[in-house]
Amino acid sequence: MTTADIVDWLIYRVAAHTEQPRRLIDTTIPLAELGIASLTAVALCGEVEDEWDIDADPTMVFDYPTILDLAGFIAAEVALRTERAA
Repeated sequence: MTTADIVDWLIYRVAAHTEQPRRLIDTTIPLAELGIASLTAVALCGEVEDEWDIDADPTMVFDYPTILDLAGFIAAEVALRTERAA
C-alpha cells in the first residue's frame, strides 16, 4: 500500500461521509472545512483502524488536518507496524 493508495482511500471515505463527489475533495483543505465533524471523525477513525490495523485516535483529524497529512501519518504507522512484526 502506497501513500497514494491511502490518499485515494481517504478521498473515497471523506466523499462518502460528506456526501460530496470525490472530484471535489481537495486533499490540502482541512478535513473540518470539508465537513468532517466530531462524530464523522470518530467513524473515520474506526474505518482507518479496520482498514490498516493501526491504533487511530479520533483526534488524528486535528493532529493531521488534511487528507495528505493524514495519509502520511497512516503510511508511517503501517510501516512501523510492519517493522515491529519483522
